[in-house]
Amino acid sequence: MIMQKCNKLGIFIVFIYFFIVAPLSWAQNEASPVKPSGLDETKLKEIIASRIQKANAGKNESYKNFDSKMVIVEKKIAFQSLGQILYGVKIKILPVVADQKHEFLYLIVDPSLTVQYSDILDMETGASALNPVMVELRRIDLPAKSIGNEIYKGSGAHQIVLISDPFCPYCREVWGYLVQHKDKIKLLKLAHFPIHTASETACAVLEFAQQKRLNLFDIVNFSYTRLNSSESPVEILSQYAAEFPLLKKYWGNDLEAAAKKLQAEYLPAVQKEQAEIKDMGISGTPITFVDGYMIEGGNFPKFDELMP
Repeated sequence: MIMQKCNKLGIFIVFIYFFIVAPLSWAQNEASPVKPSGLDETKLKEIIASRIQKANAGKNESYKNFDSKMVIVEKKIAFQSLGQILYGVKIKILPVVADQKHEFLYLIVDPSLTVQYSDILDMETGASALNPVMVELRRIDLPAKSIGNEIYKGSGAHQIVLISDPFCPYCREVWGYLVQHKDKIKLLKLAHFPIHTASETACAVLEFAQQKRLNLFDIVNFSYTRLNSSESPVEILSQYAAEFPLLKKYWGNDLEAAAKKLQAEYLPAVQKEQAEIKDMGISGTPITFVDGYMIEGGNFPKFDELMP
């Protein structure tokens, strides 16, 4: 489930993973950033627009008039590897129809824009020389309008925002790590990013608990540790009710009716925030911000580094 892609634009995204060259040579030097120089962004945008048009030729008329104005270079990093300057580029692709979302592409290209690299590996260690650059390209700054609900305040030094799905196994691992290191946390916020229907039900319950000012941390902890996934909203609610009898005060005995009410009254808030998170370029879980620094997935060495 980790970092699952929501390919709203479908067909054209495939082209970006068809690598022109997959170099087998090893990096004599670790990829190291250098002072950015002149990348021909206009040419790059024209190349990408052309590839998108060709990928959809005869398949989707919506892309007939797709041009470079719909390709935006959001970030670029110049670095040295294989004895030459390469560029890491983050690109936003604007949608061709109103009900679609924009997509992000992450490329490693040479200065002439004739070669796109899939990776460069050190033959001795197998380590990727490009991974640090890709991580930096994917790094996202938290918006001025904070996301997530506050679920824990402690005496530690670090402020954490977790974007996750309660039934994502990797999200559960990250949650377990954060609980284990609660003493290091000053503020923990949780933003819901449900991937499946079962997750939507659980997230609606968590949004309900937050708005009703219930014992949110305990309910979240249950959701990320012992709650079993089910396609039946009633089954999910029955697990919550068995663990937290107080919920029956609000839901009554008709859990089917309670599920419909939760989905009607509390799920929209979850979906609204999820849409805002997608607009940031995030399409999967888990994503964690530690004091503003973004960590993808369960990169626990990075957690240890940022939360000493």
